[in-house]
Amino acid sequence: MLTRLAHTLAAARFALWRRVVSARLGRLGVAVRWEIAGAPRFWTLPRLEPVIGANGPGSLTIRLGRGVKLGRQLVLEVWTGTPNVLEVGDRTTFEAFCRVQLQGGTIRLAGDVHVRDLVLLKSKSVLDVGEGTVLSRGVHVHATAGVTIGAHGAIGERASFIDSDHTVGDDPEPVLRRPIKADPIVLARNVAVSANCVLLRGTRIGENAVVAAGAVVNGGEFPGGWLIGGLPARALRALEGADEAAR
Repeated sequence: MLTRLAHTLAAARFALWRRVVSARLGRLGVAVRWEIAGAPRFWTLPRLEPVIGANGPGSLTIRLGRGVKLGRQLVLEVWTGTPNVLEVGDRTTFEAFCRVQLQGGTIRLAGDVHVRDLVLLKSKSVLDVGEGTVLSRGVHVHATAGVTIGAHGAIGERASFIDSDHTVGDDPEPVLRRPIKADPIVLARNVAVSANCVLLRGTRIGENAVVAAGAVVNGGEFPGGWLIGGLPARALRALEGADEAAR
């Protein structure tokens, strides 16, 4: 009886939060659309942080599957004047102190994804995380051209995915005002990225590969079933059972 009452009260709180989000963003010209398969579990409701972006109308679509969990102090940043989409699949979990930044982009988490503490997800394009993937504590993903992490990925603590950077050279222009270069990052199915790795623009890694701890992957194609490591990273050796033809 008490459990049922608690679920009812939580659903009512979530429904009220939805109305508040729609009203706040509506005043800023953002049309909000909700597609909710079931009220999520939560410790605290997400904190909305609107950011004034481009002029003109904007939109936010939020799709939540069944059995979703929203962790403590989740922050939802939404740029106005742009189309934004957040899709969270069935049974996907956010742990504490995560931040979701929708800057005119889409963030799509498939079912059974586990987003652990202190993860940052930022998208100006499409950030796609496949089914059953784990994003460990302190992972940062920045999608300007697009980031895809295939199903059943294992992303270690403090790994960073950065698909864009500013041009460099002997130029008096401040670095952060220089043009941006961007190229998608794509990880195939069942890729393990160890702790403290940095994956940069244009990185493409085949399925069943392992990226060794601390590697800096500065773009390029890497075969599936291989160990990748170093600074800059290179394919080191085929993993046991991998297709030797990849050599």
